[in-house]
Amino acid sequence: MPDTTQTTDFDTTIHFLQQDLASADLALAINYIEQWENQLQETDIFQNLMELKQSILDGNLTELEKILRRLGESTTATANDIRKDNSETIAAKVEQIGQLLIEASRHVK
Repeated sequence: MPDTTQTTDFDTTIHFLQQDLASADLALAINYIEQWENQLQETDIFQNLMELKQSILDGNLTELEKILRRLGESTTATANDIRKDNSETIAAKVEQIGQLLIEASRHVK
């Protein structure tokens, strides 16, 4: 999981995911994804992030819905792993991001 001293901010990502993503700035979304890619290169989530970025760029809504759900589930599972290391504050934010990704997958149109 990312080092909290890295540049990507959990709260900024949470705030972004809480907005109406249908009207979100695509360049900003890609920027966030790329920041997370840089931090998560050695994790299972990295491939999902690459696929997410590509589906956004392609405008492939069917794949976008699937990838958001899968990424949300992976992120939520990661939160559970973080809890095992006694990092509850970080785990709660990671879990919230995971849940927001799953919720976003339900609203892809």
